[in-house]
Amino acid sequence: MTELRDCIPILCTPFLADDTVDVESLRTQIDWVLAEGASGVATLALASEGYKLTEQERDAITTIVVEHVAGRAPVVVSADGSGTAIAVDRAQRAQKIGADALMVLPPYLVKPGVAGLRDYYLHVASAVDIPIMIQDAPQLTGVSMTPALWVDLARQAESIAYIKAEGTPQGATISATLEQSDGRLRVFCGWGGLGIIDALERGARGSMPAANFTNVFARIHAAWSAGDLQAANDLLDATLPYSVWAMQSLDHSVTTAKRELTQRKIFASDRVRQPAVALDVVALAQLDRWIDQRLTQSAD
Repeated sequence: MTELRDCIPILCTPFLADDTVDVESLRTQIDWVLAEGASGVATLALASEGYKLTEQERDAITTIVVEHVAGRAPVVVSADGSGTAIAVDRAQRAQKIGADALMVLPPYLVKPGVAGLRDYYLHVASAVDIPIMIQDAPQLTGVSMTPALWVDLARQAESIAYIKAEGTPQGATISATLEQSDGRLRVFCGWGGLGIIDALERGARGSMPAANFTNVFARIHAAWSAGDLQAANDLLDATLPYSVWAMQSLDHSVTTAKRELTQRKIFASDRVRQPAVALDVVALAQLDRWIDQRLTQSAD
């Protein structure tokens, strides 16, 4: 099975003025995050605005990402839905196109109980042969899951191998998941990587930050692996104020990433597809100060 580890950023989906996908900017972004130290890439996720994409766009983006990555790193594709049949169909299509792993949110329009969650995830797992990462984001989905459920699912389906922990606090959840699964389940730190040091201390395998934070999280993982805990802490401390600002909401995070990528000349436009909550004039001015500071540091 494909091994996922370290920094796997969530790719943004770039759009042109007519709201179509900007394929060239997407390819440029892939090359950039890999050069910045990414150990893999993830697409069609919440921060990719995956929930705003048509099924045809989802397949087209997956194809572009898989073909452009061309085996340089694992490709993780979000494949979930408001119903089991939708999630299964998306999972099978992503695998057929060439995804190396799937990230799967629980259904959240109708919020299932434990039995419903078990049925949903086992149906998806039985439909594909590639690893599955269960994405736990209760603050966004309103669906609560527990390490006990994940361990039970992993015992029944070998392909359920990863958890992306985004609930807060993450720490106890990460520890309980690793302990109860005897280390069989591997955990990634989500929610912008704000808790990355705590997560690594507890045994997390990696992080999945926004694309514009790829370099700093790749360096945190490298420092941690080298045993330089002070360097890892210093790297997080330096970026934490900006990261916390960006994680005020999903639309803050998406706008932040797209605006920075545009100013870095990775994207042709910072367009966010609707519906979205636009940042006001004050917030945009704050964001531009953060980006100017980062670009100045990069130049130095």
